[in-house]
Amino acid sequence: MQDDLLFDRPLVEKYDRPGPRYTSYPTAPQFHAAFAEDDYRAAAERSNRAEMPKPLSVYVHIPFCESLCYYCACNKIITHNTTRAAEYLEWLKQEIRVQGALFDESRRMTQLHLGGGTPTYLSNAQLGELMTALDEVFHFAPAAEREFSLEVDPRTVTPEQIHELHALGFNRLSFGVQDFDREVQKAVNRLQSEEQVVELVQASRDAGFQSVSWSCLN
Repeated sequence: MQDDLLFDRPLVEKYDRPGPRYTSYPTAPQFHAAFAEDDYRAAAERSNRAEMPKPLSVYVHIPFCESLCYYCACNKIITHNTTRAAEYLEWLKQEIRVQGALFDESRRMTQLHLGGGTPTYLSNAQLGELMTALDEVFHFAPAAEREFSLEVDPRTVTPEQIHELHALGFNRLSFGVQDFDREVQKAVNRLQSEEQVVELVQASRDAGFQSVSWSCLN
């Protein structure tokens, strides 16, 4: 009887199956061949004609990483060839212009998230280019109305860069910590000290970030 209370077999069997990743919205099952470009454009136009058009939320994926974390199932490219990121940024800016043309200029972007990969694989100068391109097309809301976040690999930034990220317009950070156990870090190929993370969290607070979080394996 006690085991039945601790282990709900029907519930486990119900959810013991693959599902869409949390990082995509709409989730993967909502995308199919029958939903074509015309359908997407029509949906964007309907959103513009709504009685009260909603502000815009944008997700930008930066797929590049300098090393492979063994637990990661995200779309990623492991490379030290930074010219690939520069080329990607140019295509990304073109895609931003294409997407931005679909939405009424009166709507403002209130939410932005950069994920990866490792968004800080881009230099702060490149991130500045990206922010300028987004602002020109999607028109940032006033600073007090924004939630602009990015994921940060603590191994790839300095406290000085954290301050620069805030100056670019980001007000929320998510540090990929995963685990502080050295053996676990070795197993997942992600070595970083607790002191390093603490220093960056403090730099984030000093810079004025409104929200600082970190992700863990357990």
